[in-house]
Amino acid sequence: MIVRESIFFINLRQAYLVSPLYANRVSSRTVLFTSTPDEYLNKEAISRLFGEDIVRNIWIPTNVKDLSDAVEKRDVIAMKLEKAEISLIRKANQARLKQNKQSKGEGKELKALRSGSTSQNNRPSHDLEATVDSSKQENWSNWIEQKDRPSHKLGLLGLIGEKVDTIEWCRKELSQKITDVDKMQQEHRNGKNKKLNSVFVEFETLRDAQSAFQALTHHESLHMSPRYTGIAPGEIIWSNLRIKWFERILRFLVTTSFWIGLVIFWSIPVALISSISSIGYLESLPGLQWLSFLAKLPSWASGLVTGLLPSILLSVLMSLLPPVLRCELQGLLRQCRYC
Repeated sequence: MIVRESIFFINLRQAYLVSPLYANRVSSRTVLFTSTPDEYLNKEAISRLFGEDIVRNIWIPTNVKDLSDAVEKRDVIAMKLEKAEISLIRKANQARLKQNKQSKGEGKELKALRSGSTSQNNRPSHDLEATVDSSKQENWSNWIEQKDRPSHKLGLLGLIGEKVDTIEWCRKELSQKITDVDKMQQEHRNGKNKKLNSVFVEFETLRDAQSAFQALTHHESLHMSPRYTGIAPGEIIWSNLRIKWFERILRFLVTTSFWIGLVIFWSIPVALISSISSIGYLESLPGLQWLSFLAKLPSWASGLVTGLLPSILLSVLMSLLPPVLRCELQGLLRQCRYC
């Protein structure tokens, strides 16, 4: 049954891979080669390597870390400016509503408008329009003071340093950041960038892509390898495309060594907690006679110490292990998956 199901799965997979729905996708005809040597980080060398008649497109990713950091800083300042302006609008509006509420209401304002209407009837129409327009114009300074505007400090964590007006500071910084980002983007388009150690090659057909995927591309081991096909852009960790073959080996060894050391280290507290359930045996060991006071405890207290306490401590200790392993596992996946 296992052999029959395996054969059925292989046939079904091959039928899906050669179907027009899958074979005509760009990702299906594109192969990602990692750990690419510097001499192959140009389109001419790649075209000669695979053949110009079967290669349709070649993409060589570049290092955009500095540009990404600049864009992220620009966006952070923009969001900070937006929050500060919203805060200012809310403060001014609350102060306006409070001031209107303290007055005698709209009746007093209407009475004042009616009393002044007789004197305004004799004024030119354009003067009346100017008066109405000026009455509609409102400013934050009409409702709140300068000290009530959003502000922050430029020091560490916004706790120390020079205190500045948030809106004015953000507008000034944002203008500079936008200029810097535009300049960096233009330099990147002009070719002033560093290429990463990976290359995407799109082939004419699925057969050509699979042939290049399964063939020995480079004569040196671990060069232009590992390779991947049928991947989507969202599945790629772009920052790891720069990793060289020896760096990948070093990361794998460091991560594996950490896991082994963690397993050994974790066995020590587990053994100590498990030994609590054998208090009678521990009392007989040299240097542990001070545990004899546990034997004098009531039976219910002794049962809690030897039965329930080890279970609780082991549960807490084991709950700390998955987050650590998950963090390390994610780091290992970033090294091995599409990088």
